[in-house]
Amino acid sequence: MPPLTLIDTHCHLDYIAEGLHGHEPNTDLSEILKNAAEKGVNWVINPGVEPSAWNRVLAVADQFPNVFAALAVHPCDVASVENNPNWLTELDALLNHPKVVAVGETGLDYFHQPSETCDFQRLCFEQSLELASQKNLPIIIHCRNAEADVARIVDHAPKLSRGGVMHCFGGDAQFALDMVERGYYISFAGNVTFKKAEALRQAAKATPLEWLLVETDSPFLSPMPERGLPNQPYRTRFVAECLAEVKGITVEELARITTENAIRLFGLPITV
Repeated sequence: MPPLTLIDTHCHLDYIAEGLHGHEPNTDLSEILKNAAEKGVNWVINPGVEPSAWNRVLAVADQFPNVFAALAVHPCDVASVENNPNWLTELDALLNHPKVVAVGETGLDYFHQPSETCDFQRLCFEQSLELASQKNLPIIIHCRNAEADVARIVDHAPKLSRGGVMHCFGGDAQFALDMVERGYYISFAGNVTFKKAEALRQAAKATPLEWLLVETDSPFLSPMPERGLPNQPYRTRFVAECLAEVKGITVEELARITTENAIRLFGLPITV
């Protein structure tokens, strides 16, 4: 394999370390990251998704120089803060950590829960957007079957000077362009490589290169040709190869552009 320089902009390393979603318990993250670097995936952004994970995610970022953190409450985990009136204050304080580069992941998920029961999801998303504005941080948005409400809430939230990213993008080409117009990067994960994901590939084709990011969303969504295995960050390369083909450019060029995009969005203190 030729050398590349890639950033996995969304990888749940804490899940991998805990042996969740198919990984072995007490997985050695140093080996996971070494394997990734050997394949050209040199940096990872690890989002914490609920309060019990926040300090664990920060500890991983402290341990590894090439790992950065993001913190928020995932829409499927909002029950973890529903009875904690201090969660935003606690999150606010932790966002001051020097390795934190975004608020996330947050957003809306109407796949696992009917939209009419998601008032607290929407409130947490709104509050996270406000916090990102106050902290001058970009935001990482999870959106599943909730495109109209995500757009509406973003439009009514304080404008983010740093913007954000639609992580593991699952919408159509028009929604991708709509979010780019709002100042949001579009990040594709392993599902863009799936045989039946032509609509996702069309969304990737429509997304301007300067607004494109790559990720694995490990340990989920392992891409072709290793679909079905517990995912890990080295497979960012397979996502990049798929997107390069879609865009009609070399994977080296795709890697260079998406790495520059990630550095710009997250303000990463790295040079390539």
